[in-house]
Amino acid sequence: MRFIEQNIASAVAVGKIGLDYDKRVLKVASKELQKEVLGRLLNITRKYAKPAIIHSRYAWKDALYLIQDVGMDKAVFHWFTGFSSVLKDIIDGGYFVSATPAAEYHEEHRRAVKEAPLQRLLLETDCPVTYGRTARYESKPADILRDLEAVSQLKGIAEATIAEQTTRNAINFFSLDIAF
Repeated sequence: MRFIEQNIASAVAVGKIGLDYDKRVLKVASKELQKEVLGRLLNITRKYAKPAIIHSRYAWKDALYLIQDVGMDKAVFHWFTGFSSVLKDIIDGGYFVSATPAAEYHEEHRRAVKEAPLQRLLLETDCPVTYGRTARYESKPADILRDLEAVSQLKGIAEATIAEQTTRNAINFFSLDIAF
């Protein structure tokens, strides 16, 4: 926590922080401990008016409730695969979801990307990570183009339109001083 506070001025956001209720993670970090740590991180993030990049595997509602309880203005749910009802609550709360290269093949992620309004969508590579259970693929920054293509196909919207809107979304979300 101290490291984050000492270095937060040079950051555009705090992340990836969150909750992970995968059974393998719960063996080493209880839900209660994870919520306590996330709450502390969100309070630091809010104190310095930074957006939060949220990891919420199998913990979508709890992550959203914590974000709302802390009073976060800006948060993006990374690689969202949760229920449509939770996605609606995220969007209604003014938050974002991100599309990753998994939008090519992961059914729950594809559904969420398709359902999310373009004005509440960001593109990301989740780099570095290895995707796939059978065919292993190591992500790289250039995979943002894979995201773009997948989102375009899912939404039936031209890649140029997706690129323009998600770039605007990112500039606004991260409060970047960039003319676009």
